[in-house]
Amino acid sequence: MKAMVLTRYGGPEAIVAQELPTPAPGANELLVRIAASSVNPVDCQARSGQFEAWFAPPCVLGLDVSGMVEAVGPGVGEFAPGDEVFYMPRIGGPGSYADYHVAHQELVARKPRNLSHNEAAALPLVGQTAWDALYVKGRIGAGETALIHAGAGGVGHIAVQLAKAAGAYVFATCSARNLEFVAGLGADRAIDYHAEDYAEVI
Repeated sequence: MKAMVLTRYGGPEAIVAQELPTPAPGANELLVRIAASSVNPVDCQARSGQFEAWFAPPCVLGLDVSGMVEAVGPGVGEFAPGDEVFYMPRIGGPGSYADYHVAHQELVARKPRNLSHNEAAALPLVGQTAWDALYVKGRIGAGETALIHAGAGGVGHIAVQLAKAAGAYVFATCSARNLEFVAGLGADRAIDYHAEDYAEVI
């Protein structure tokens, strides 16, 4: 299979297209033919050497997958070849910048039919980050108040929607050009952090 391999730490030129063996699924694992992936800030940071413990060259980066199940290993019961799926690979394992990826079935979800592969691949990392912060760690609920910084950013624009869906009153900071966008996501009060002190507003 073709993969984009981080051959050394550095700039974009450190990532090189190479041929690697196609992985095979083990017990409770799926082999997924990747249709789309995403580039996140963490990928650029890993490429520059900021996360040596997790991403040591040579390795394949990428933390978002949308694709189709190609094969399943023993013990997989909920998925079958041909199923469209999306998920976030385990940090520190092989990434998604390749033709194929193997993942444990517990990480994988069926791709919503109303999302394209490109759209679905934009969701796993940022969506999981926002979900964990608000629902798992924050235990947000109806009637509470949430402050989302960088409400127009990758994680932020998902967090605004999740906080609103939980029934919270949502403050979100952003630049002036994104005020309408962030309000449209559900923020009750979008704050231009260049012109206003968010602490005073709240």
